Amino acid sequence: MLFPKTVLVVEINKKGQVNTMENEKIQIIGVDHGFAMMKHTHGVFPNGLNRLSGEATLTNNTLIIDGQSFKIGEGRMPMKDDKTSDEDYFILTVAAVCKELKARGLDNAEVILAVGLPFSRFGIERQKFHDYLMRDGVIRANLDSEDYEFTIKEVCVYPQCYAAVASRLTDMGPEALCVDIGSKTVDIIHIINHVPVESESTSWPEALIECIERIKNEVYRQTNRRVTETQIQMVIEKGDCPIPDECVDVIRNELHRFVEGIEAKLKENGFESDIIPIFYVGGGAGVMRRFRSGNRKNVTYIEDIRANAIGYEYLCRCMRKRG
Repeated sequence: MLFPKTVLVVEINKKGQVNTMENEKIQIIGVDHGFAMMKHTHGVFPNGLNRLSGEATLTNNTLIIDGQSFKIGEGRMPMKDDKTSDEDYFILTVAAVCKELKARGLDNAEVILAVGLPFSRFGIERQKFHDYLMRDGVIRANLDSEDYEFTIKEVCVYPQCYAAVASRLTDMGPEALCVDIGSKTVDIIHIINHVPVESESTSWPEALIECIERIKNEVYRQTNRRVTETQIQMVIEKGDCPIPDECVDVIRNELHRFVEGIEAKLKENGFESDIIPIFYVGGGAGVMRRFRSGNRKNVTYIEDIRANAIGYEYLCRCMRKRG
């Protein structure tokens, strides 16, 4: 269901008018189910998930559901073609909700999940993703030795990338391009008069994970050394890493090539930053800012990787206000 069921508390004021407000127990929680990171409104954690055969040695990063223990947030989960093919992403969703409730000073609530899908796959996968996350009954979990209890009242699904800029639409002008560079896909949405043009919006099935794998291979080919994903991420985020300079140079060169490839592909599709304002969002926004050549006046970088999760929550609140 794209539009959530509105749960209201009704009051009559002194003039006989009806006032409505959200039930304070209901929490709208935005969750972005990434192929490398799980993002919620107040935090981020890697999407690694390991089932434990017994009790965990350490309670940190330990999630317990129905007597089963899991280590979450340690490493990255292998890529899945279908996030709904097993329970892994639902278990990660439970962890994200628990973490978000803790950030809000809560340990129980009725939850409306606000989530998203790539724009080009939205119409095809929306209902399936909704049904996968929608669960009946009370969910009880223990995360990091703290107990949580919540019910999922509704699941609202929105287009990612668009969600990341939804709160900024009025500042964008009559036309803009939103480019969301994630772990697996690059989502592109052409926005005219604050509305996405669906026929000119698309997703490319290659992004940062493929870039990182190419970098590993290229470092090995040129230096006969093997670098880790963590070391490459350090260069992405800080521009340097305590590894041999020859390895860092290869990583930087390959990141420049990745940026040039993104810009070349945009030009092939008729979009140039000299002509149309471009908003880069997602994990790749920082890559585009740090490793592109020259300055572009029409380019904005939204580097907060929680931008989509925050946007899902924003869109959900807007729709609930409209009823």
